[in-house]
Amino acid sequence: MEIRELQQMIQYQAMATLTSSSGSSPYSNGSPMMELAFKQMLQERINQATTQSADLNKNVSNMNTLYTAIQSSPSPSFTTEATGAASQYNTYVQEAATKYGLDEKLIHAVIKNESNYNQNARSTAGAQGLMQLMPATARGLGVTNPFDAQQNIEGGAKYLSQMLSRYNGNMELALAAYNAGPGNVDKHQGIPPFKETQNYVTKVMNSYFA
Repeated sequence: MEIRELQQMIQYQAMATLTSSSGSSPYSNGSPMMELAFKQMLQERINQATTQSADLNKNVSNMNTLYTAIQSSPSPSFTTEATGAASQYNTYVQEAATKYGLDEKLIHAVIKNESNYNQNARSTAGAQGLMQLMPATARGLGVTNPFDAQQNIEGGAKYLSQMLSRYNGNMELALAAYNAGPGNVDKHQGIPPFKETQNYVTKVMNSYFA
């Protein structure tokens, strides 16, 4: 019940009391009809207030239950590559990405398409490890064991960063240079007309944006 309504009832009762002192109203304070009417009105308001209070308490209880359920639900975990073989290399990828200012997703995209996360991979051309470094390139990058996952990712990320700097952040040209060598990209002033390189750039970009 609102305070205003209660005040009105008290005022009505007070008026009835004042009226009773003059003896001019059949609805005086001592009149059974007045007292009954007042009690019925008061009881009706009390019942309404009780019902509203019960509904409010029920709503609050429901909200508290929902809030508790949300709070107790486990939060989903997000990583660049959450499952599969990629997860075991996440730490090395994160370290290399931070060191060379690269997006972790780009490093993962290159690894996926170069070796599919096989650190012992070796191509027919002689490229080695996760990021398929050629022996001469690996040596120039300071990689002593290209089949060591941490060294290979460190070297591959460094080389990728160099290519991005060389081509002013152009990711497609950097990937083409990673695959076919910067000499071929410079010679053709763009992605070389090699089917393998063109497919490689497309696949890595698709993986990156997936």
